[in-house]
Amino acid sequence: MKNIFLLSIILLSFSCKAQQIYPLDTDFRTIPNNAYSKDINNELLPFIGTWKTIFNNKEIIIKVDKIDHHYIKIGTHMYYQDVLFIRYSIKNGQGTVIKNTMNLPIAQSGIESIGTFPNQNLVSFIYQGGDCQYGWGDVDLQLVDTTHIKWRYQPEGVILTNLNCPNGADTTIYLPETSNLIFTKQ
Repeated sequence: MKNIFLLSIILLSFSCKAQQIYPLDTDFRTIPNNAYSKDINNELLPFIGTWKTIFNNKEIIIKVDKIDHHYIKIGTHMYYQDVLFIRYSIKNGQGTVIKNTMNLPIAQSGIESIGTFPNQNLVSFIYQGGDCQYGWGDVDLQLVDTTHIKWRYQPEGVILTNLNCPNGADTTIYLPETSNLIFTKQ
């Protein structure tokens, strides 16, 4: 009888420590450590898939994938969140691939969602940049309709020196630096 009582107390204590869940658009600074910022309203779902456009005579294909319950650490702030990642392939006018991240593991794509704006049908991303973080900046995807999204990419300035970026590093920005670029779902 004593063992059953002890087991009941242990099970009750575990059930009381259920992970707190917050909507995806909650300010991350207000989310307690180890809580979960969940896509409760399926805001990310319409963005998932493969999208294609032509820009400056280049074919650009992006693949947007979702990872649920992805671990996030910002300083000492740690929580879990449903996150979108973008991988891409860019071909020149002759059909030659000039940059491709499609074979990378999803979470290593370098373009990760950091916030949603449901009233604008918009998801914001941070791009880590290429070699030496060159081209890092903000990417926004805005849902136009079920088969079209609008792309905006704004790279931030970077000062490159031989100390922070070795000779021979690729300092080309491959992503389309523009606003209002329309991609069509494939």
